Amino acid sequence: MGTILKKELVLKNGRKGILRTATVKDAPQIVKLMKGIIKEGPYTLAEPDEYRSTIKTESAKIRRFKNAIGKIYLVFTVGNEVTGFISFDNWDTRRTAHTGLFSVFIKKKWRGMGVGRILVTGMLDWAKTNPLNRKISLFVFSTNKNAIALYRKLGFRQEGRCPKDMIIDGKYVDSVMMYKFTK
Repeated sequence: MGTILKKELVLKNGRKGILRTATVKDAPQIVKLMKGIIKEGPYTLAEPDEYRSTIKTESAKIRRFKNAIGKIYLVFTVGNEVTGFISFDNWDTRRTAHTGLFSVFIKKKWRGMGVGRILVTGMLDWAKTNPLNRKISLFVFSTNKNAIALYRKLGFRQEGRCPKDMIIDGKYVDSVMMYKFTK
């Protein structure tokens, strides 16, 4: 199942927070968080007018991930605030169910404090004990140097590069494919 035990962890600024499985009660904050991140740009696939998730659809995704063996949806909270989240979605076919992709998003005011490391590490710890997952993959904009540095520190390796995969502010940007084996 796509769940973990709650963990209290300390950020670089000394604040304590909780890493836990997302619940449907988190959906309103997650949708609001995503809308804010998309407005900031430039490291999201969707433009603000293209983001279609609602509280209802995000709640359904959270429920689906919680009940699936190869999927996980985690949040990191400080107090009652969702500071960031990560979702890992494995493929649904037998030949590819052992692998999948993750996405991680962090509120601007919480970046640089270790939230990203906590979320990715929490997902990797879950994947190591999950009977299905063997390979964790991601795509990251080649211009997102901070994210690439974090992924490398956590043991991810570059698998490939997709030239001119995205357009940001009218300019082409490559996507970098990265992976880590969990077993």
